[in-house]
Parts: sequence; C-alpha cells; structure tokens
Amino acid sequence: MRKCAVFFLLCVMVLSFGAVPASAARYDWRLASEELADSAVDLYAHEFARLLKEKSNGDIQLEVFPHGTLGTPTEMFELALNGAVEFCLIAPGQSSSIIPENQIFLLHFLFSMDDDKNAEFLRKSKAINEKLGAVYESKGLKVLNFFNEGAMYWTANKPLRKPEDFEGVKFRVMPSELLLEIYKAYGASPTAVSFNEVYSGLQLHIIDGQENPPYVIQEMKYMDVQKCLIASKHNIFVMQHLANLNFFNGLPEDIKKIVVESAAEAYPYVNKVQKEMNAQRLDMMVKAFKKDQSLVELTQEEFNAFREIAKKADGKYFEFSRNPEFARELLQEFRQEMAAIEGK
Repeated sequence: MRKCAVFFLLCVMVLSFGAVPASAARYDWRLASEELADSAVDLYAHEFARLLKEKSNGDIQLEVFPHGTLGTPTEMFELALNGAVEFCLIAPGQSSSIIPENQIFLLHFLFSMDDDKNAEFLRKSKAINEKLGAVYESKGLKVLNFFNEGAMYWTANKPLRKPEDFEGVKFRVMPSELLLEIYKAYGASPTAVSFNEVYSGLQLHIIDGQENPPYVIQEMKYMDVQKCLIASKHNIFVMQHLANLNFFNGLPEDIKKIVVESAAEAYPYVNKVQKEMNAQRLDMMVKAFKKDQSLVELTQEEFNAFREIAKKADGKYFEFSRNPEFARELLQEFRQEMAAIEGK
C-alpha cells in the first residue's frame, strides 16, 4: 500500500513539475519538509534556499514543499530516498524503518538541558555525523545537518508526573519500535500515528496524549484539545536535513561546496530561531489557557523516576537497530562526546 502511495506521488510530481515553465536557474531543486509553513524547520528551509541562490549568483533555485503538500512525512522521506526530490527535512523516527540505527535520537535523557550545548554536540559529534552518517550513505542519503527543534513536552488530559500516571494512556508516538517500547515501559498504551493525523486523533480521543516541542504544539493547536502541558524535557526533537546521495555525488565540486556551505551557515540561524520561537509559543499557550488547563513542571525526583526507567531502553535500541554491535559502540561514543561537552 505504501509503495503504491509513493508511486502515485511520484507520478503527480512528474506531471506537476513538467507543467511548470523552466526557470532561468541552471539547477531547479526540490525540498520536502514534514512541518508547516512558517515553522522553525520551514524558516530553515527557506534560509537554505536563500543561501543557495545567493552563493550561486542565482544559478540554484530551491522550491520548498511544506507539511501536507507531498504526502506523509514517511512518504516524503521515501521521495528523497528515491530521488524524486533532492532534499528532505524529516525526523529520524519517520525514517527508522530504513535506518533503524538512527533510533538513538529517540532514547530519552541523552541530551543536555542546555540548548547551546546540544547545538554544539549535533554540529561537532563524530559519532553521529561520521559514524552514523556513513550508515545513511550506505542507504543512499547524505546528512547535511542534524539540528535541534527544542525540548520535548508531553500533552495529555491529566498531569503525567510519574510513570504510574501513564497507565492506560493512549500515547501517540512516531513510527518507531523503540518509542513504542519506551512508552510501554512507562506504563502507557502507545500507538504510532502519522503527524498529519495527531490533532484529529486527540480530538476524537483515539489517542490521549503526544510529545513535541512547544512551538509545534502551539502551531498544530494541540492544546485546543488537551488539558495539561507537561514540561517533561525528556528529549530534544532532532531534525535531519538529508540529500539524495546519487544526486549530491553527481554535482560539480563547486556546486557541492555551495550546498555544504549553505547548510552549515543555516545551522546557527535555525538554533536561534527555534529558541526564540519555543519561548514565545510556550508563553502564548500558557497565557491562553482556560481554567481547566495547566502547565505541569516536574520536580527533580519525578524527573529521575522516568530517567531510571528510560535507562533500560538501551538494550531495546541495540535490538531494534538490527546492528547491535554498531549500535552499542555508537551509543557509547555518543555519551562520551556529550559528557565532554557538558563538562566544559
């Protein structure tokens, strides 16, 4: 069924792009993004497009396709994998069926509470940019950036202060075996639901809760149908900027350089944008709360209770990576590098 859907999208794209008059640019490229127009990810995409055009003196034109324009996030990833679009901005959890090793980003309590340290880690880590990046290349994709969209918050219709509070909660997760197991360990009844269907799922009580950074929760209007916003900060939302490898390798060296430089220069921009946007949107949501809505802040003791359970997920990550020796080494290097940055 999924292969049919992707094939249908490919046909629609070929017809659509074929109908558009040729631009003056030497290179006309496409980027599929899983998030809405004007989101932090969308702003990053347009900054990347601006830099490409500027550095190439107008020879490169990048068209950005935001959430809802080219199918589900998983389908967008497959379009990039198949070369139907040159770039995509997709969360690791949406691509873990193809690259199961990337579920390392879904383990809880690996990252710092300091946004700047997380930004430094994601930019400089050899574990993820080189070791894990080589796995992406073996699948036909080049990683241009991993970046942080902000600390994750839970939403639900009751406070989730301790693992026992998750009992019976139908909690939405991305399509990842690991996330399903983590939330089962907390006591929830997790279910994988496409990003496109989360709001309706919450509204119709098909699911009871979900996780996302504050700005995503606000722009998707999840608090319209939820009572509690829980500042769990159990993870950060990592976004991956990927290019089709065959496409990238076929570019002239000067154009490759422009692509890599543009992604590098867009990186500090998106870190600044996401920090400002998350702070602003969190404030907007809290100020708009009704009497029966609340922001729940976990105590250190409550936070630690979830952390202890989450530690047990390492073994599941090794198993679900389908490459346990590699995954074990990757996680060890990840933690060493993160500890070194935290210790500065």
